[in-house]
Amino acid sequence: MRTIGFVGAGNMARALGGGIAKQGGSEPVSLLATDPIPGALNDFCSATGGRGVANIASLLSEVDVVVLAVKPQVLESVLDAMKPHLAPRHVVISIVAGATLRGISNGAGDAVRLVRAMPNTPALVGHGITVLVGGPHATADDLRLAEELFAAVGRAVVVDDEGLLDAVTAVSGSGPGFLFAYAEAMLQAASAVGLPDDLAVTLVQQTILGSAILWQESSEAVDVLRQRVTSPGGTTQAGLEALDAHGLAGTLRAAIESATRRSKELSAA
Repeated sequence: MRTIGFVGAGNMARALGGGIAKQGGSEPVSLLATDPIPGALNDFCSATGGRGVANIASLLSEVDVVVLAVKPQVLESVLDAMKPHLAPRHVVISIVAGATLRGISNGAGDAVRLVRAMPNTPALVGHGITVLVGGPHATADDLRLAEELFAAVGRAVVVDDEGLLDAVTAVSGSGPGFLFAYAEAMLQAASAVGLPDDLAVTLVQQTILGSAILWQESSEAVDVLRQRVTSPGGTTQAGLEALDAHGLAGTLRAAIESATRRSKELSAA
């Protein structure tokens, strides 16, 4: 039986654990968690069918896979508590925002089999995207295991270069916030042209969802899809020209670049 322990039982841990439990598979899985907040631990157990344990030492004595799902500000103390109890069998998967492979290895021990994961919030509803990168002692099997686990809450991809994760953070980590801001602007514009609020919400939600699925399931590039919906002299062309005149592409590039810079700053802190 594969044993997976979560250090931290918050929203993302609960989503990942719930996805793993629902996914099932040929190998039975036992889920455990520890968290100083009793309510968070109870919610994790209710959502996943897992079991709560009192502390990190107890957790590590029972599990083979450890998912680090704590806030960055408590990571140092958590690693201090983990280090004496880590064994060669343990695979550590970190979803701690901004925590680098080097930083975690410094706290947990240089020999730790470590995978760093960057999921995004749509994982909470099973439609996330997670980018994974292995530390120097992570094996190919460790990366396959991490990829399999995060596939339970969406899609997962492995990269070789940890340096990409700052840009990943900006595009997929911060991306939902940018998309929600776009949706807010669409709702405000819909109201301005006379649509009732409830109808506007339905139209904007389904248009964003349907367009994303159309793109995902199409063999055509996104610029081709954009061209196909843009009739010469039509309404879409008029709207796209207005977006271009107001600098949509430049604004989005500035947002991504700013978020990337901030991710680098946080990782270096």
